[in-house]
Amino acid sequence: MKAKTVHIAFLLAVLLMGTLVMALKPARAASEPSTITVPDDYQKIQDAVNAANSGDTIVVKAGTYNEDWVSFDKPVSLVGDNQKSVVYYSTAVGFIVTANNVHISGFTIASGEAMQGYAISISNSTGCIIENNLIEDNIVGISVSGASSGNTVSGNTLRHNQRSIELFDSPNNIVSDNNITGALESGISLDSSPGNTVTGNRISDLAEGMGALMLWKSSNNLVSRNLLFGGNLMLLLGSSGNTLSENFVVDSEYGIVVGLSSNNKIFSNYFINVTEQVMDTDVSAGAPSENSWDNGAEGNYWSNYAGADSDGDGIGDSPHVLYENNQDNHPLMDYPPISTNPTKDSQSGGFALPTEAIIAIVVAAVAVVAAVAVLKLRKR
Repeated sequence: MKAKTVHIAFLLAVLLMGTLVMALKPARAASEPSTITVPDDYQKIQDAVNAANSGDTIVVKAGTYNEDWVSFDKPVSLVGDNQKSVVYYSTAVGFIVTANNVHISGFTIASGEAMQGYAISISNSTGCIIENNLIEDNIVGISVSGASSGNTVSGNTLRHNQRSIELFDSPNNIVSDNNITGALESGISLDSSPGNTVTGNRISDLAEGMGALMLWKSSNNLVSRNLLFGGNLMLLLGSSGNTLSENFVVDSEYGIVVGLSSNNKIFSNYFINVTEQVMDTDVSAGAPSENSWDNGAEGNYWSNYAGADSDGDGIGDSPHVLYENNQDNHPLMDYPPISTNPTKDSQSGGFALPTEAIIAIVVAAVAVVAAVAVLKLRKR
């Protein structure tokens, strides 16, 4: 009788564990997105996007893909193979993003014809991430427009685009750690776009264009830790309330060009081998901009500052006069080493157990309970 009871208890324990696992598996399958592979599942990237559900990941293997365009109307992740997934588009826009939470990474993107179209266009979208792509030979590399906010453009390499990264009418985005070379007109430009963070970008080899980093009617932005080499580099027109700090401007004819742009905070920047440190386009009209060129303790480094530092505290003894109603009261005497590869600050996220581990723990716990029950029955 005892043997029969033990046998029944054991069968019940096994049945309980099986039922629990089967109950968990459907929930896991329903909650986890699917992965689609190009070209295994679909030859065209657009066909894979059309077939995907919200939250799916589309993996594009290394190779060359000729697409008319790739349009995103749902939140999906498109993942290339470390820029070895090369996409040539043949229309006005390569990747068209009109959905929230789209993630595009690991591609090389270029127009089928040199200097044609927009490589990536984000419009009226939020939460999108564009990262670690190589984008070259386009009229515009990455465009964020149409009141798009909360998007991140980070870690991309942009080469020989007419305009590399531009934001229009788009607040509260992040543009960080991009490497921009050979832009024909501009590196990064903000037009009617407030509250953005532009940090850690490197812009070099700018052609004779408008400027490496430009703000047009854009206020309350944070522009920091950018490295700008050569060209008409920083331009503020009709922009106020911005903070510019820890930027390097090196080997340039101009440092900052301003026009109708007052109440900006400009400190801890380094203007090295710059011919004309600051130019105000409205001085001759009698309407010069008035900005703060120090934070009350530390100003900027100016390569043409001729003052002394008698107490050796690294701050010039006398102000550096820029032009009418504008002077740096605490000019810096030296500048730190120039990093040519700015990196993002590391961020640590929370720890979460994967679903498989949770299932294993639950099954193990049930097995222990069953074993204890069997042992108790045997002792009777």
